[in-house]
Amino acid sequence: MPNEFNLLNRIATRIIQIRGDMTKHEFAISLGVTEQAVSTWENAVTMPRIDALEKISKIYGVPKSYILGDDSDSFIPETKKIPPLKKIVPIIDSVEPWSEEHANLTDDEIIEIAEQMKSMIQYVKNKRKNNII
Repeated sequence: MPNEFNLLNRIATRIIQIRGDMTKHEFAISLGVTEQAVSTWENAVTMPRIDALEKISKIYGVPKSYILGDDSDSFIPETKKIPPLKKIVPIIDSVEPWSEEHANLTDDEIIEIAEQMKSMIQYVKNKRKNNII
């Protein structure tokens, strides 16, 4: 059984591998976490919470056991298996998916829309919490 330091390093290596060419920002958005969280995982400071592990597994098609450093599984990650941002941010697909504007969104525009949506969701949650809705 690996000690905690070795386990954190193995998880860090796996997350870096899974993230591939995505920026930390893009990867964080896809999981609904902060860039700082991704940095702490990749620098072997902390390990992802179970909900983040589940999202990584589901979105990127990687077994949780593999993320946690288990080599007994015969899983071999595919390179360049990173989904396009339009698939990572499903709300984008619900907005006039067949329009020319939708098809021509850049990755930066998709990230901006996702950040705005996150802010709007938090705004609604705060209103609900304060019984304003």
